[in-house]
Amino acid sequence: MNKNTAFLILPLFITGVLHGQVVTHAGLWETTVTGGGKTATRSACITPEQEQQSKGTVESMRAATEKSLATSGGCKLAEFTIAGSTQTVVTVCDQITIKHVTIFHGDSFETTATTTTPEGPKTASIKGHRLGNCPPSGAK
Repeated sequence: MNKNTAFLILPLFITGVLHGQVVTHAGLWETTVTGGGKTATRSACITPEQEQQSKGTVESMRAATEKSLATSGGCKLAEFTIAGSTQTVVTVCDQITIKHVTIFHGDSFETTATTTTPEGPKTASIKGHRLGNCPPSGAK
């Protein structure tokens, strides 16, 4: 997976649960990113600890997202909102703005990711679903 694909997926696994409306359960998740004529699929294990951490308030989830972005360097969180089962996250990295609008459906989600650069906007689709429990060896 290239750096841009990882950047698209990052906010989805930083946050997860808000008042039972936006949910990312612990387990093995498969995520498929489609954009620019290419598709990439990866698996990741969400631990019970990560699920617990995501059950905070909007403010605590925003703070965790800001902290994660600060450690990766160069990007700032411009927007973090949740309305019902829809989460919107906007990050700004120099001249690049990345906007994720994610709709959660229990053990699946759909995201429209729009990256805007000086050359113009590009859109990617991200779809993910929980496959089950994580294997003892983790995601493959």
